[in-house]
Amino acid sequence: MELTAQEELAAQAIGLETMRHLKQEETVKRIAAETESKAMRALEGIRCILNDDALDDRECYQRIAAILTALEESGIFTTRHDW
Repeated sequence: MELTAQEELAAQAIGLETMRHLKQEETVKRIAAETESKAMRALEGIRCILNDDALDDRECYQRIAAILTALEESGIFTTRHDW
């Protein structure tokens, strides 16, 4: 979705105002803690994939596919995963 310059600036202003409001409610700290927790789970999943000796193809396609799947399951998407 492409935004106009005006829409981009409005989005930034909305984001800043939202952050100011959330900071007052301590919501930002809860969001940060959840984000960190989710990131750590994703990293642990990737570490397990990299250490998985059952995925032994030389080019590591299986490991890469598994890592991309783990990222997608965490809500992190990439254009590299096209299947």
